[in-house]
Amino acid sequence: MTAAAPGESLGTAGQDDRAPGLRPLDPAVHTDTVWELARARDLAALGREETTRAWIAGRLTAPGADPARDARLCPGSGGDAVGAAWVSSTSGVAGRVVELVLGPRATEADGRKLLDFAVARCREGSRGPDGADRATLSCFTSEGEHTTRAALRAHGFGSPRAYDRMSVAADNPLPTVTAVPGTVVRPLRDEGDLRAFHRAKNQAYAADEAGKEEDSYEAWSHWYRSDPGVDPRQCGLLELDDRVVGFVNVTDRMLASRGVAYVRQLGIDPAVRGRGLGAVLLGWAMGEARRRGRTGMVLTVDQENVRARALYRRLGWRVESRWEDVRRTVTLPCAGHD
Repeated sequence: MTAAAPGESLGTAGQDDRAPGLRPLDPAVHTDTVWELARARDLAALGREETTRAWIAGRLTAPGADPARDARLCPGSGGDAVGAAWVSSTSGVAGRVVELVLGPRATEADGRKLLDFAVARCREGSRGPDGADRATLSCFTSEGEHTTRAALRAHGFGSPRAYDRMSVAADNPLPTVTAVPGTVVRPLRDEGDLRAFHRAKNQAYAADEAGKEEDSYEAWSHWYRSDPGVDPRQCGLLELDDRVVGFVNVTDRMLASRGVAYVRQLGIDPAVRGRGLGAVLLGWAMGEARRRGRTGMVLTVDQENVRARALYRRLGWRVESRWEDVRRTVTLPCAGHD
């Protein structure tokens, strides 16, 4: 069966009685539809393509994902898809996330319909193990997604946290990084390295990483292995005097769209920060990206992380776009109404 692309009618079959005006989203049928919407959104908002088909497919089929319940398409006035949304959870990230993809022909009202569905799905979730009666729903958007941002504001999303997307070209001379005695950076080799990577991640993010929470190795490893473009040879462990104190997670999530390697996570144990270890780790990742033929590297950094932003600028990275993570609180069942 061929997926309906933007401009193609979705018809009237599959009307969702729980989400009036929306249609079920089947990854086996509609992945290309969502990808085309995301590509058109990227071009309109950023002036370039970023989202790959593999990333869309991976997000819709990630561990724990249930698209039949958690994903919907929004048809426009002509019946063709103009937007999509799905609610997901990511290991190590507090709360739930709504991925909202609005094509250039979507309206604010279309966005609100999809957010109505996302909030309802979040509200249908069970309470967490701590018995909390509220959950956080967040959405990550670029500064150029004006319709999306308007729909989010109208739906009560706020408390924005600002991020910079930064990039560096791989054809520039690699920056000189001061060596730190006793350090070694090496790629992941086996299950033991994956476990060390996970421990380093929890240790590095425990102190100050916004929205992060400690997770189990089992939950994290399912998420890690399902990430489109993941390759352990691009992920590094930083050892100081034979003890793992840092990690970097590099994926090919933007390889098909931009030819770049994407730094998804990088962290240093808080107990050894301030010694130049971040530069050693990132310098290794930049060298590996060049060796593997990538045209550059991209990452996203919290604007409040002053130390990290200064490091990236020192190593030649520059801001290319601004992003925001906006949130709203959703009251869970048996806890009243939000």
